[in-house]
Amino acid sequence: MYLNGLKLINFRNYKELEIIFDKGFNFLVGNNAQGKTNLVEAIYFLSAGKSYRTSMDTELVGWGSSALYIKGNMEKNKGSKAIEIGIRGNNKKVKVNGVELNKRGELLGNLTTVIFSPDELKLVKEGPSYRRRFMDQEIIQIKPSYYYVLNSYNKVLFQRNSLLRDALPGKVNDDTLAVWDKQLVGYGARLIFNRIQFIERLSTIARLMHRKITNGEEELEIHYLSCIDINGDKSLSDIHRELNISLERNRNKDIKTGVTNFGPHREDLSVNINGIDTRKFGSQGQQRTAALSMKLSEIELMKSETGEYPILLLDDVMSELDKSRQKYILENLAQVQTFITCTHLSEVMEKRYTQGKVFYVNSGIISSED
Repeated sequence: MYLNGLKLINFRNYKELEIIFDKGFNFLVGNNAQGKTNLVEAIYFLSAGKSYRTSMDTELVGWGSSALYIKGNMEKNKGSKAIEIGIRGNNKKVKVNGVELNKRGELLGNLTTVIFSPDELKLVKEGPSYRRRFMDQEIIQIKPSYYYVLNSYNKVLFQRNSLLRDALPGKVNDDTLAVWDKQLVGYGARLIFNRIQFIERLSTIARLMHRKITNGEEELEIHYLSCIDINGDKSLSDIHRELNISLERNRNKDIKTGVTNFGPHREDLSVNINGIDTRKFGSQGQQRTAALSMKLSEIELMKSETGEYPILLLDDVMSELDKSRQKYILENLAQVQTFITCTHLSEVMEKRYTQGKVFYVNSGIISSED
């Protein structure tokens, strides 16, 4: 899979842009605040139907404009595809090959991306919500139907919490709570089932990749900290039964606190290097490398699941990596279309110059070297 062309109208600081990319490395070079990240953001937007930098679509519309338009032309094993997104006010239209989509979920899986930016360090350093988001976002790209399960679970969770919060002390309607519990367990069991499968595969790939990146000096271990006991082979029905029992066991606590204290929305991952908790005791370099290994592992996992490599977006991270890690990335991603933003080409990147294309970005104007 690769993106061969992109068209932007009134997207961020791009008034109008049409650009053709290389199938391999695409280096976006320029000073800060010139539009490099905006270009990466546009590619991600075509993939996810939303930005990774803001939750407000209106913030993407260029200054002084009332609407924006994005179009990406891509090549996949099964042929060409064109994705178009237009935004005017609060109205967003998405088309794939000229057919308008009714829901965001229909877009997912058409163009798959893996993004690594400075914020991705939070994957290891910060709280559980970042690691849950990591699991969910990547499973969605592999299995778009997971998006609907996750969305449904969150809606039921909201309703259940509203019931618990708004009820008078000791006056929760048991019949209504039972209705929400049944739905919560149904959707929650499917979330856990998919997360188990995902982390089992990802942890194996990430361990091998981390070993290569660190020249065998470090052993990375990723474990899924589920809300239920997941030891041994668990079927969906097994998970459903255990989740239901645990939710009932916590019901009195939920009623007392006015919130759902148990479920997939409270899960986490443990990330250890050489048996030590990386979040608490790892150096910044170890945390960065662990996050990098996890993100790069997604590439191989997506390839094994979908038959195609995703597009890799490296936004302002190469300068954070030493030469050996830069070299590893550039030498092992020859089959992956990669976009790299940077203020200048490092010595390692210059050696890969001939295997890609360099674009110079200046105030929303892009020039290239052929």
